[in-house]
Amino acid sequence: MNINPKYFVGLGGFALTGLIALAIFLGSWTIVETGERGVVLRLGRYAETMDEGLNFKIPVVDKVVKLNIRDVNLGVDTEVSSGDMQTIRVKTSLIYALDPQNVGTIYQKYNVNYENILIKPLLLESINSVVANYPIEAFVEKRAEISERIKETFLSKAGHNGIIVKSLMITEHDFSDEFNKAIEDKKIAEQGALKAKYDLERVTLEAKAQMEKQKSLNQMVLQEKAIDKWDGKLPQYFSGGELPFIMSK
Repeated sequence: MNINPKYFVGLGGFALTGLIALAIFLGSWTIVETGERGVVLRLGRYAETMDEGLNFKIPVVDKVVKLNIRDVNLGVDTEVSSGDMQTIRVKTSLIYALDPQNVGTIYQKYNVNYENILIKPLLLESINSVVANYPIEAFVEKRAEISERIKETFLSKAGHNGIIVKSLMITEHDFSDEFNKAIEDKKIAEQGALKAKYDLERVTLEAKAQMEKQKSLNQMVLQEKAIDKWDGKLPQYFSGGELPFIMSK
């Protein structure tokens, strides 16, 4: 049985056409996962933003870049100067998310490097500018207030860029060794001064009690001596009241 070679050529061409058609069909769709948005680049230029689910795109022409819109916890560890020029090591936790309505603009401005280009520099700048308004000794007492001011400062700088701030707080702080030593010395001095004050009060009270006791004893001794010298005879002339040699209490 002779088979015409053209048959195989035609069959191969049909199969190739089918594969191309399948590739085009499959390339015409993309899935955007929950918590993502798809930035559509049409011939390299921003065209639109895709929502979650199955989305159509033009094969070859469209490229889809997926950006995360879930909450992100960004930790920053930095050294800053207080209002009295003391060094403080500060760790902060920023929870933020991309505004789903602005992911296209964010990508146009910062590509996928928005965290390194935009968020971290603005956060560091906000931390430095706020902490510089507080002396180091007020830092512990007002840490919650400082965290809130850093959040407000950062939001004023980054909010219009499509960044949603969920929370910002200082999680840890550490002072320089020199300042920690100064604080320890101050506490020791305060404790020493307090002890000296208590000791002085105690000595003063004891001395006062001793004086009162001595005064009482002196009165008793004088009365005993007067009694010992009395011959048992009352004075011939006595106008009343106590006997002259008996001391009053």
